[in-house]
Amino acid sequence: MTVAVPLAAFVPETPARAATQHDTIEVARVALVIGLVFLHYFNFPSDARPPFQGIDPAQNQVATFINGFLTFFFFSAVPLLSAISGWLFFGFAGKDPGAAISRRVRGRFRSLLLPLVIWNLATLAVAVLLQSVAPTNGLATQFNLHIATAGPVDYVNAVLGLTNLPIAFQFWFVRDLFVTVLCTPILWLLLRHAPIAGAVGLGLVWAAGFTLGIFIRTDVLFFFYLGALARRRGLDTEMSPGVTLAFFVAYVVLTAARSLAPLVVDMNDPTQAAWLEVATRLIRPLGVVACWGLCLHLASTRLGSWMAQFGGFAFFLHAAHYPVIALVKDVLWRLTPAPTDAWLLLHQLGSVLLTVGVVAGGAVVVFRLSPALYGVLAGGRKLA
Repeated sequence: MTVAVPLAAFVPETPARAATQHDTIEVARVALVIGLVFLHYFNFPSDARPPFQGIDPAQNQVATFINGFLTFFFFSAVPLLSAISGWLFFGFAGKDPGAAISRRVRGRFRSLLLPLVIWNLATLAVAVLLQSVAPTNGLATQFNLHIATAGPVDYVNAVLGLTNLPIAFQFWFVRDLFVTVLCTPILWLLLRHAPIAGAVGLGLVWAAGFTLGIFIRTDVLFFFYLGALARRRGLDTEMSPGVTLAFFVAYVVLTAARSLAPLVVDMNDPTQAAWLEVATRLIRPLGVVACWGLCLHLASTRLGSWMAQFGGFAFFLHAAHYPVIALVKDVLWRLTPAPTDAWLLLHQLGSVLLTVGVVAGGAVVVFRLSPALYGVLAGGRKLA
Protein backbone atom coordinates (compact mmCIF):
# COMPACT_ATOMS: atom_id res chain seq x y z
CA MET A 1 0.00 0.00 0.00
CA THR A 2 1.70 3.20 -1.17
CA VAL A 3 1.32 6.12 1.22
CA ALA A 4 3.69 8.66 -0.35
CA VAL A 5 1.94 11.28 -2.48
CA PRO A 6 4.07 12.39 -5.43
CA LEU A 7 4.20 16.12 -6.04
CA ALA A 8 2.79 15.63 -9.52
CA ALA A 9 -0.39 14.24 -7.94
CA PHE A 10 -1.50 17.79 -7.17
CA VAL A 11 -1.18 18.88 -10.82
CA PRO A 12 -4.36 18.63 -12.91
CA GLU A 13 -4.34 16.14 -15.73
CA THR A 14 -4.53 17.38 -19.29
CA PRO A 15 -8.03 18.37 -20.43
CA ALA A 16 -8.11 15.24 -22.59
CA ARG A 17 -8.42 13.00 -19.54
CA ALA A 18 -11.94 12.58 -18.25
CA ALA A 19 -12.62 10.87 -14.96
CA THR A 20 -14.36 7.54 -15.23
CA GLN A 21 -17.46 7.04 -13.15
CA HIS A 22 -15.63 4.28 -11.29
CA ASP A 23 -12.81 6.65 -10.32
CA THR A 24 -15.30 9.28 -9.19
CA ILE A 25 -17.10 6.77 -6.98
CA GLU A 26 -13.83 5.58 -5.45
CA VAL A 27 -12.68 9.16 -4.80
CA ALA A 28 -16.08 9.94 -3.26
CA ARG A 29 -15.85 6.95 -0.94
CA VAL A 30 -12.41 7.94 0.33
CA ALA A 31 -13.17 11.66 0.69
CA LEU A 32 -16.58 11.18 2.29
CA VAL A 33 -15.43 8.62 4.84
CA ILE A 34 -12.58 10.93 5.86
CA GLY A 35 -15.31 13.55 6.18
CA LEU A 36 -17.15 11.20 8.53
CA VAL A 37 -14.03 10.97 10.68
CA PHE A 38 -14.15 14.78 10.96
CA LEU A 39 -17.85 14.53 11.76
CA HIS A 40 -17.23 11.96 14.49
CA TYR A 41 -14.59 14.06 16.16
CA PHE A 42 -17.66 15.56 17.88
CA ASN A 43 -17.09 18.25 20.52
CA PHE A 44 -13.80 19.66 21.72
CA PRO A 45 -12.60 18.01 24.97
CA SER A 46 -12.86 21.35 26.77
CA ASP A 47 -16.46 21.91 25.66
CA ALA A 48 -19.37 19.59 26.43
CA ARG A 49 -21.56 21.43 23.93
CA PRO A 50 -22.15 19.25 20.82
CA PRO A 51 -21.06 20.68 17.43
CA PHE A 52 -24.50 19.84 16.03
CA GLN A 53 -25.69 23.12 17.50
CA GLY A 54 -23.10 25.22 15.65
CA ILE A 55 -21.08 28.11 16.98
CA ASP A 56 -20.82 28.59 20.73
CA PRO A 57 -21.55 32.29 21.35
CA ALA A 58 -19.99 32.11 24.81
CA GLN A 59 -16.49 30.76 24.07
CA ASN A 60 -14.04 29.77 21.32
CA GLN A 61 -16.26 31.20 18.62
CA VAL A 62 -13.78 30.60 15.79
CA ALA A 63 -13.08 26.99 16.71
CA THR A 64 -16.70 26.09 17.44
CA PHE A 65 -17.86 27.78 14.23
CA ILE A 66 -15.39 25.75 12.14
CA ASN A 67 -16.21 22.53 13.98
CA GLY A 68 -19.91 23.17 13.43
CA PHE A 69 -19.31 24.05 9.78
CA LEU A 70 -17.40 20.81 9.16
CA THR A 71 -20.09 18.86 10.96
CA PHE A 72 -22.91 20.30 8.86
CA PHE A 73 -20.84 20.11 5.65
CA PHE A 74 -20.20 16.40 6.06
CA PHE A 75 -23.80 15.70 6.93
CA SER A 76 -24.01 15.19 3.16
CA ALA A 77 -21.60 12.23 3.32
CA VAL A 78 -24.12 9.53 4.25
CA PRO A 79 -26.75 10.81 1.75
CA LEU A 80 -24.23 10.80 -1.12
CA LEU A 81 -22.83 7.38 -0.16
CA SER A 82 -26.44 6.12 -0.02
CA ALA A 83 -27.23 7.57 -3.44
CA ILE A 84 -24.12 5.89 -4.87
CA SER A 85 -25.25 2.59 -3.33
CA GLY A 86 -28.68 2.94 -4.92
CA TRP A 87 -27.11 3.82 -8.27
CA LEU A 88 -24.88 0.74 -8.17
CA PHE A 89 -27.55 -1.64 -6.86
CA PHE A 90 -30.04 -0.84 -9.60
CA GLY A 91 -27.48 -0.88 -12.40
CA PHE A 92 -28.58 -4.30 -13.64
CA ALA A 93 -29.90 -4.94 -17.13
CA GLY A 94 -31.84 -7.85 -18.59
CA LYS A 95 -35.27 -9.35 -18.63
CA ASP A 96 -35.29 -10.82 -15.13
CA PRO A 97 -35.01 -7.99 -12.59
CA GLY A 98 -36.35 -10.24 -9.83
CA ALA A 99 -33.40 -12.60 -10.16
CA ALA A 100 -30.94 -9.68 -10.28
CA ILE A 101 -32.40 -8.11 -7.16
CA SER A 102 -32.43 -11.44 -5.33
CA ARG A 103 -28.80 -12.09 -6.25
CA ARG A 104 -27.71 -8.65 -5.08
CA VAL A 105 -29.65 -8.90 -1.83
CA ARG A 106 -27.88 -12.20 -1.06
CA GLY A 107 -24.55 -10.55 -1.81
CA ARG A 108 -25.24 -7.80 0.73
CA PHE A 109 -25.48 -10.37 3.51
CA ARG A 110 -21.78 -10.93 2.96
CA SER A 111 -20.69 -7.38 2.20
CA LEU A 112 -22.85 -5.54 4.79
CA LEU A 113 -24.33 -7.78 7.47
CA LEU A 114 -21.26 -9.97 8.06
CA PRO A 115 -18.78 -7.12 8.67
CA LEU A 116 -21.41 -5.29 10.74
CA VAL A 117 -21.64 -8.27 13.11
CA ILE A 118 -17.87 -8.85 13.27
CA TRP A 119 -16.92 -5.22 13.92
CA ASN A 120 -19.64 -4.74 16.53
CA LEU A 121 -18.62 -7.94 18.31
CA ALA A 122 -15.02 -6.70 18.37
CA THR A 123 -16.09 -3.29 19.69
CA LEU A 124 -18.32 -4.95 22.28
CA ALA A 125 -15.35 -7.01 23.46
CA VAL A 126 -13.27 -3.85 23.84
CA ALA A 127 -16.07 -2.14 25.77
CA VAL A 128 -16.58 -5.09 28.12
CA LEU A 129 -12.83 -5.37 28.75
CA LEU A 130 -12.40 -1.66 29.45
CA GLN A 131 -15.46 -1.43 31.68
CA SER A 132 -14.35 -4.50 33.63
CA VAL A 133 -10.72 -3.46 34.10
CA ALA A 134 -11.00 0.34 34.22
CA PRO A 135 -14.67 1.35 34.56
CA THR A 136 -13.85 5.00 35.26
CA ASN A 137 -11.58 5.37 32.24
CA GLY A 138 -12.81 8.10 29.89
CA LEU A 139 -12.91 5.80 26.88
CA ALA A 140 -14.73 3.07 28.82
CA THR A 141 -17.62 5.44 29.60
CA GLN A 142 -18.15 6.55 25.98
CA PHE A 143 -19.81 3.38 24.70
CA ASN A 144 -23.59 3.26 24.52
CA LEU A 145 -23.61 0.07 26.58
CA HIS A 146 -22.72 -0.29 30.26
CA ILE A 147 -22.19 -3.85 31.41
CA ALA A 148 -23.30 -3.02 34.96
CA THR A 149 -26.86 -2.37 33.79
CA ALA A 150 -27.08 -3.98 30.34
CA GLY A 151 -29.62 -6.70 29.66
CA PRO A 152 -29.97 -9.23 26.82
CA VAL A 153 -31.73 -6.72 24.54
CA ASP A 154 -28.89 -4.25 25.02
CA TYR A 155 -26.35 -6.82 23.90
CA VAL A 156 -28.42 -7.75 20.85
CA ASN A 157 -28.71 -4.09 19.92
CA ALA A 158 -24.98 -3.64 20.49
CA VAL A 159 -24.26 -6.19 17.76
CA LEU A 160 -27.20 -5.85 15.37
CA GLY A 161 -28.71 -2.45 16.13
CA LEU A 162 -32.24 -3.81 15.92
CA THR A 163 -33.96 -1.05 17.87
CA ASN A 164 -31.08 1.18 18.89
CA LEU A 165 -27.64 2.26 17.72
CA PRO A 166 -25.08 -0.55 17.56
CA ILE A 167 -22.10 -0.26 19.90
CA ALA A 168 -19.90 0.82 17.00
CA PHE A 169 -22.38 3.63 16.37
CA GLN A 170 -21.06 4.45 12.87
CA PHE A 171 -22.54 1.14 11.73
CA TRP A 172 -26.02 2.66 11.92
CA PHE A 173 -25.35 3.57 8.28
CA VAL A 174 -24.48 -0.01 7.31
CA ARG A 175 -27.42 -1.29 9.35
CA ASP A 176 -29.88 1.05 7.62
CA LEU A 177 -28.30 0.33 4.23
CA PHE A 178 -28.84 -3.39 4.78
CA VAL A 179 -32.47 -2.83 5.80
CA THR A 180 -32.91 -0.65 2.70
CA VAL A 181 -31.51 -3.45 0.55
CA LEU A 182 -34.07 -5.82 2.05
CA CYS A 183 -36.73 -3.33 0.93
CA THR A 184 -35.50 -3.18 -2.68
CA PRO A 185 -38.34 -5.34 -4.08
CA ILE A 186 -40.75 -2.66 -2.86
CA LEU A 187 -38.49 0.10 -4.14
CA TRP A 188 -38.38 -1.64 -7.52
CA LEU A 189 -42.18 -1.58 -7.72
CA LEU A 190 -42.12 2.16 -6.99
CA LEU A 191 -39.44 2.72 -9.62
CA ARG A 192 -41.47 0.79 -12.18
CA HIS A 193 -44.95 2.13 -11.51
CA ALA A 194 -44.73 5.36 -9.49
CA PRO A 195 -41.16 6.68 -9.61
CA ILE A 196 -41.87 10.36 -8.95
CA ALA A 197 -44.60 9.72 -6.40
CA GLY A 198 -42.22 7.34 -4.64
CA ALA A 199 -39.52 10.02 -4.51
CA VAL A 200 -41.98 12.62 -3.19
CA GLY A 201 -43.41 10.27 -0.57
CA LEU A 202 -40.03 9.10 0.68
CA GLY A 203 -38.81 12.69 0.61
CA LEU A 204 -41.64 13.81 2.87
CA VAL A 205 -40.95 10.90 5.25
CA TRP A 206 -37.26 11.85 5.35
CA ALA A 207 -37.86 15.60 5.77
CA ALA A 208 -40.25 14.96 8.66
CA GLY A 209 -37.75 12.70 10.38
CA PHE A 210 -40.02 9.62 10.41
CA THR A 211 -38.21 6.30 10.88
CA LEU A 212 -41.06 4.08 9.60
CA GLY A 213 -40.42 1.90 12.65
CA ILE A 214 -37.53 -0.03 11.08
CA PHE A 215 -34.82 2.58 10.35
CA ILE A 216 -32.48 4.49 12.63
CA ARG A 217 -32.91 7.40 10.20
CA THR A 218 -34.46 7.43 6.74
CA ASP A 219 -31.58 9.34 5.14
CA VAL A 220 -30.21 6.11 3.66
CA LEU A 221 -33.59 4.96 2.33
CA PHE A 222 -34.46 8.26 0.65
CA PHE A 223 -31.11 8.94 -1.00
CA PHE A 224 -30.66 5.29 -1.97
CA TYR A 225 -33.98 5.62 -3.81
CA LEU A 226 -32.87 8.85 -5.49
CA GLY A 227 -29.68 7.15 -6.68
CA ALA A 228 -31.72 4.24 -8.00
CA LEU A 229 -34.16 6.60 -9.70
CA ALA A 230 -31.31 8.47 -11.37
CA ARG A 231 -29.85 5.19 -12.64
CA ARG A 232 -33.12 3.84 -14.00
CA ARG A 233 -33.89 7.16 -15.69
CA GLY A 234 -30.42 7.32 -17.25
CA LEU A 235 -29.54 10.62 -15.59
CA ASP A 236 -26.33 12.19 -16.85
CA THR A 237 -24.01 12.40 -13.84
CA GLU A 238 -21.55 14.78 -15.50
CA MET A 239 -21.36 18.34 -14.14
CA SER A 240 -19.53 21.28 -15.66
CA PRO A 241 -17.01 23.17 -13.51
CA GLY A 242 -19.30 26.22 -13.48
CA VAL A 243 -22.32 24.27 -12.26
CA THR A 244 -20.22 22.49 -9.65
CA LEU A 245 -18.83 25.79 -8.39
CA ALA A 246 -22.31 27.29 -8.15
CA PHE A 247 -23.63 24.38 -6.10
CA PHE A 248 -20.52 24.33 -3.93
CA VAL A 249 -20.66 28.06 -3.14
CA ALA A 250 -24.37 27.83 -2.34
CA TYR A 251 -23.76 24.87 -0.07
CA VAL A 252 -20.86 26.56 1.72
CA VAL A 253 -22.92 29.71 2.31
CA LEU A 254 -25.90 27.80 3.70
CA THR A 255 -23.68 25.57 5.82
CA ALA A 256 -21.86 28.59 7.25
CA ALA A 257 -25.21 30.25 7.97
CA ARG A 258 -26.36 27.11 9.78
CA SER A 259 -23.21 27.05 11.90
CA LEU A 260 -23.77 30.72 12.78
CA ALA A 261 -27.46 30.17 13.59
CA PRO A 262 -27.04 30.07 17.42
CA LEU A 263 -26.08 33.75 17.27
CA VAL A 264 -29.65 34.61 16.26
CA VAL A 265 -31.71 31.52 17.14
CA ASP A 266 -32.66 30.55 20.67
CA MET A 267 -31.44 26.94 20.79
CA ASN A 268 -33.36 26.39 24.03
CA ASP A 269 -36.68 27.16 22.33
CA PRO A 270 -38.08 23.79 21.16
CA THR A 271 -40.05 25.37 18.31
CA GLN A 272 -37.12 27.33 16.90
CA ALA A 273 -34.81 24.34 17.34
CA ALA A 274 -37.27 22.06 15.51
CA TRP A 275 -37.57 24.38 12.51
CA LEU A 276 -33.80 24.77 12.43
CA GLU A 277 -33.46 20.97 12.36
CA VAL A 278 -35.78 20.78 9.35
CA ALA A 279 -33.81 23.53 7.59
CA THR A 280 -30.57 21.71 8.33
CA ARG A 281 -32.00 18.54 6.83
CA LEU A 282 -33.16 20.31 3.66
CA ILE A 283 -29.64 21.59 2.95
CA ARG A 284 -28.33 18.06 2.45
CA PRO A 285 -29.58 17.41 -1.11
CA LEU A 286 -27.69 20.52 -2.18
CA GLY A 287 -24.61 19.10 -0.48
CA VAL A 288 -25.03 15.78 -2.28
CA VAL A 289 -24.92 17.49 -5.67
CA ALA A 290 -22.07 19.81 -4.68
CA CYS A 291 -19.92 17.02 -3.24
CA TRP A 292 -20.56 14.75 -6.22
CA GLY A 293 -19.42 17.54 -8.56
CA LEU A 294 -16.30 18.13 -6.48
CA CYS A 295 -15.43 14.42 -6.51
CA LEU A 296 -16.11 14.25 -10.24
CA HIS A 297 -13.61 16.98 -11.04
CA LEU A 298 -11.13 15.84 -8.39
CA ALA A 299 -11.13 12.40 -9.98
CA SER A 300 -9.88 13.92 -13.25
CA THR A 301 -6.67 15.13 -11.59
CA ARG A 302 -3.55 13.18 -10.70
CA LEU A 303 -4.41 13.59 -7.03
CA GLY A 304 -7.83 12.08 -7.73
CA SER A 305 -6.27 9.18 -9.64
CA TRP A 306 -4.03 8.54 -6.64
CA MET A 307 -6.94 8.73 -4.18
CA ALA A 308 -9.05 6.34 -6.25
CA GLN A 309 -6.55 3.57 -5.54
CA PHE A 310 -7.63 3.57 -1.91
CA GLY A 311 -11.34 3.04 -2.47
CA GLY A 312 -10.89 -0.41 -0.95
CA PHE A 313 -9.74 1.23 2.28
CA ALA A 314 -12.83 3.40 2.73
CA PHE A 315 -15.07 0.74 4.31
CA PHE A 316 -12.29 -0.37 6.66
CA LEU A 317 -11.71 3.24 7.73
CA HIS A 318 -15.42 3.73 8.31
CA ALA A 319 -15.58 0.55 10.37
CA ALA A 320 -12.50 1.12 12.52
CA HIS A 321 -12.25 4.88 13.03
CA TYR A 322 -14.31 4.72 16.21
CA PRO A 323 -13.32 4.13 18.99
CA VAL A 324 -9.81 4.86 17.64
CA ILE A 325 -10.53 8.58 17.31
CA ALA A 326 -11.80 8.75 20.90
CA LEU A 327 -8.52 7.30 22.16
CA VAL A 328 -6.46 9.57 19.90
CA LYS A 329 -8.39 12.63 21.09
CA ASP A 330 -7.68 11.75 24.70
CA VAL A 331 -3.96 11.23 24.10
CA LEU A 332 -3.50 14.41 22.07
CA TRP A 333 -5.52 16.45 24.55
CA ARG A 334 -2.98 15.66 27.23
CA LEU A 335 -0.38 17.30 24.97
CA THR A 336 -2.46 20.40 24.15
CA PRO A 337 -1.04 23.48 25.94
CA ALA A 338 -4.23 25.53 26.20
CA PRO A 339 -7.88 25.47 25.02
CA THR A 340 -7.46 28.41 22.64
CA ASP A 341 -9.09 28.52 19.21
CA ALA A 342 -5.82 27.74 17.43
CA TRP A 343 -4.90 24.81 19.68
CA LEU A 344 -8.42 23.39 19.54
CA LEU A 345 -8.38 23.38 15.73
CA LEU A 346 -4.90 21.86 15.67
CA HIS A 347 -6.13 19.20 18.09
CA GLN A 348 -9.06 18.42 15.81
CA LEU A 349 -6.94 18.22 12.67
CA GLY A 350 -4.27 16.17 14.42
CA SER A 351 -6.86 13.78 15.85
CA VAL A 352 -8.40 13.14 12.44
CA LEU A 353 -5.08 12.72 10.60
CA LEU A 354 -3.62 10.47 13.28
CA THR A 355 -6.79 8.37 13.37
CA VAL A 356 -6.67 7.87 9.61
CA GLY A 357 -2.97 6.99 9.86
CA VAL A 358 -3.47 4.50 12.70
CA VAL A 359 -6.37 2.78 10.93
CA ALA A 360 -4.41 2.73 7.65
CA GLY A 361 -1.52 1.05 9.44
CA GLY A 362 -3.89 -1.51 10.90
CA ALA A 363 -5.39 -2.13 7.47
CA VAL A 364 -1.96 -2.82 5.98
CA VAL A 365 -1.12 -5.27 8.78
CA VAL A 366 -4.40 -7.16 8.40
CA PHE A 367 -4.14 -7.26 4.61
CA ARG A 368 -0.57 -8.57 4.68
CA LEU A 369 -1.45 -11.21 7.24
CA SER A 370 -4.58 -12.32 5.42
CA PRO A 371 -6.06 -10.66 2.32
CA ALA A 372 -9.12 -12.88 2.78
CA LEU A 373 -9.70 -11.61 6.33
CA TYR A 374 -9.25 -8.04 5.15
CA GLY A 375 -11.86 -8.69 2.47
CA VAL A 376 -14.36 -9.83 5.08
CA LEU A 377 -13.69 -6.86 7.34
CA ALA A 378 -13.78 -4.40 4.41
CA GLY A 379 -17.06 -5.56 2.93
CA GLY A 380 -15.46 -7.56 0.14
CA ARG A 381 -12.99 -4.87 -0.93
CA LYS A 382 -9.26 -5.27 -1.53
CA LEU A 383 -6.46 -2.99 -0.44
CA ALA A 384 -4.44 -1.40 -3.22
